[in-house]
Amino acid sequence: MNVYKTGITPLDAQLGGGIPSGSVVLILEEPGAGADVLSYHFAVEGAKSHENVLYFATDDSEDEIRNYINLYFNLDNASWEFITLLSLTSFRKKEPDAKIFLRKTMYDPLSGLKTILQHEEFKRVIINNLTYFLVNYELYDVVSLIGTFSEYAKRVGSSFLVLMTKGMFELGTETSIKHYSDGVIELSLREAENEMQRRLKVIKFKGILVPKAILRYDLTEKGIKMESLMRVL
Repeated sequence: MNVYKTGITPLDAQLGGGIPSGSVVLILEEPGAGADVLSYHFAVEGAKSHENVLYFATDDSEDEIRNYINLYFNLDNASWEFITLLSLTSFRKKEPDAKIFLRKTMYDPLSGLKTILQHEEFKRVIINNLTYFLVNYELYDVVSLIGTFSEYAKRVGSSFLVLMTKGMFELGTETSIKHYSDGVIELSLREAENEMQRRLKVIKFKGILVPKAILRYDLTEKGIKMESLMRVL
């Protein structure tokens, strides 16, 4: 089984080398915890390994995503050739850089995304974020979308990172998304004395032994920097 490194060495070590192929992994974050930055690491690691990457954004334009990634990683043009950026924001504004097949399919973004996956092959797919679909579609439709991701990941041998904001929806909705995901990684914030501490924990993961450690991390000019392990007693 192939694994896809996240680009964050301590996290990859805890996952047994990276995210297994054929997986759909939910990144559940409290606002401000840095899930976006984690997704940039995953995209950049793929591009540097010459793996085709799809980065699908619902809130930021293609130019904004490119600028955010370059802010942390300053990715060279050759590596950018392996990243396909698609943005609903670019489509709504009818920006000229919006891909032709995006313009043809995004009148119904959920069905359009499924159509794109039927015609394109990517080793890494980032959906930033699932919140848009949960606001605009029924839960049944979103669960069906995750099923499409799972079938695609297993067929192509790819891995999905699906971002979602924690606490925006009722508990049953959040639990359903967790259930249908192969892995769940939760990012949280905690106020301690005069600073905000960021923590990462793996809630579930099919195919690997779930780590017991909680990882502390900071957001730096180089992206996510992880600290020493903290064992849960």
